[in-house]
Amino acid sequence: MYISLYRRYRPQKFSEMVGQSAAVSVLREALKEGHLGHAYLFSGPRGCGKTSAARLVAKGLNCQNLGSDGEPCGECEACNAIAQGEHLDVIEIDGASNRGINEIRDLKSHVNLKPLIAPYKVYIIDEVHMLTEAAFNALLKTLEEPPANVVFLLATTEPHKVPVTIRSRCQHIPFHRISMADMVNRVAYVCATENIQADMEAVWEISRQADGALRDALSLTEQAVSLGKGNLTLESVKALTGGSNRTELEKWVINLRLDPNESNSALHAMLGRGISVERLTESLFAVFRDLWVFSLWGEKGMEALEISEEEGKFLREETPHWNSEKLRSACLFCNSLLPRARYGMRMEVFSGLIMLELLNIIKGENDALSSVPEVNKPQERILSSETVQPRPDRLVRQTEPAANDHKPVSARAAYIPPVQTTEAASFEELPDGNYAKLLSKLGNRGIAIGAALLNCGIQIEDSEWKLDTDVHSPSLTYLMVPQNRKLLSKALEELWGTVDPAVKENAAAMPENLPVENRVGEDSSNIREKAQKGSLISDTDRIIKLLGAEVLYVKDANGDNETDDFGSID
Repeated sequence: MYISLYRRYRPQKFSEMVGQSAAVSVLREALKEGHLGHAYLFSGPRGCGKTSAARLVAKGLNCQNLGSDGEPCGECEACNAIAQGEHLDVIEIDGASNRGINEIRDLKSHVNLKPLIAPYKVYIIDEVHMLTEAAFNALLKTLEEPPANVVFLLATTEPHKVPVTIRSRCQHIPFHRISMADMVNRVAYVCATENIQADMEAVWEISRQADGALRDALSLTEQAVSLGKGNLTLESVKALTGGSNRTELEKWVINLRLDPNESNSALHAMLGRGISVERLTESLFAVFRDLWVFSLWGEKGMEALEISEEEGKFLREETPHWNSEKLRSACLFCNSLLPRARYGMRMEVFSGLIMLELLNIIKGENDALSSVPEVNKPQERILSSETVQPRPDRLVRQTEPAANDHKPVSARAAYIPPVQTTEAASFEELPDGNYAKLLSKLGNRGIAIGAALLNCGIQIEDSEWKLDTDVHSPSLTYLMVPQNRKLLSKALEELWGTVDPAVKENAAAMPENLPVENRVGEDSSNIREKAQKGSLISDTDRIIKLLGAEVLYVKDANGDNETDDFGSID
């Protein structure tokens, strides 16, 4: 009977394990010293050697000729039986299909029985995260205090799904994704042992397609050799994977820059061979990522890339034709396509987007992807064109005084340059001191009213002031709310001696018990007490409706939520 390559070349000794030196060292040392724990949890991606390591631990416990370094001999009767899966005291359980409480109860009923022919009884539970909650609960006590001659070895690809009560009773040993270099060496070794003529570029492509799983790499090798009629060639790998191998994509990138028409035809040919849109997007991202890294750090950056000599040659020759910003934009674009590619995308839509955006990036016409939005500091609030309307050049404007006007300069001029940022608690760093004084005088409502003033502005004539806008907007409506206008008028009067002719009319129209939120110098506890006495909320709603104002924020009547929301001011 024919045995697959990944089964024939499953590690039979710890020395044959690939890319897991840390985990192997821990296990060999424990076997050597005789201090192996009663339960282990092996976690890691698929095809990295978890189950193989569990079988090697079982060999080390029951080997009749264990080496001084903790290495099983691999030749005794116990080692051969374990390798063939026929040992009576090494029980392998598939957690995906034996996941119920009844299976675990059956395990518990046999766990106290002595081993039949070996010193230790070993339970290997693969995909242990698939067990049900009831099964985990049933296993808990047995796993914590098993008999002295019983060892549990649990393997999983998703350790976060294993309950913490189980993990805490096991020694957790993580297994890692196998590196590209280790996988290339192993695939080349298998090909040499099997007398298979292998093209190194094909070996590299298979290792890249396997994505860190050696079992997948050997399975792909076996299929590609069948397509290549006994040889491992790049063409057979290309036919197996549907195209888009690294060499073909590198040529495509070169043609994209030199001959877009040829590049478009090649893209349709790749998609026509059956390559998935998701796989092609990921492969394109990897090419642009490598070019970007080399453009920034040169040969030192290349040391961190898992590439062959031919791929390194491509980077050296092609990178000078790109700048780092264009490569960065190409990477961001490919990344933005990945979520849509995973859910499915028509070939015509995908090819159109790829050609359109990448050609724009090459021409330097894609500004949206060439920069990443800056992350604002938590203590800052940005007042930009995205949150407010275009603001006037002057926030507070004063007409020229008469010749006999002898008012102080501070009361006559208050020109405010455009403001980009302001802090929530302090206004000292604003470019104009007079505007900073005004915002500070407004108290807790300084930010909200100041944001509205960015759109309206103030005009001072002699000893009176008025809002310098005739355009109806949410900002104007917000400032026309009587309590806000009265607060602003009071601050302007105290700072520059100006009065608002309309403030008296508005004050007369307002009920005496209308709550003025955040009055300067008024205790907030008094406001809460007034809000709880009766008809304050209804009076406020009635007046706002009479004024035709929009509700810009919501405030709890009990004063529990005093945070101003001025993000709705356009």
